[in-house]
Amino acid sequence: MEIEALQKQIDEISVFLYQNREQEAFGKIGELLGNLKKVTDALLCVDSGNEQEIGLFISNMYQSINCAYKYKDVLGMADCLQDYAMLATELYKKGC
Repeated sequence: MEIEALQKQIDEISVFLYQNREQEAFGKIGELLGNLKKVTDALLCVDSGNEQEIGLFISNMYQSINCAYKYKDVLGMADCLQDYAMLATELYKKGC
């Protein structure tokens, strides 16, 4: 997986959300979450000694994104993508 492309996709969708262009963002967020799942699955498979913390982080990330989506909090979704999703990609790059 090309992690830089995923980070660019996160930034692009976040900008759409920050600019209140929800329709454009929602059209692309499904693909983003599918790509992000590959990263989070890989993180869960890494034997780093931090498996529990990584699992809790990933769970919290998806719960936060889901909650923001449920309440149509587009700024909250953008913040979650920038905070949690970007950190997940950085962890993936470092190999935990």
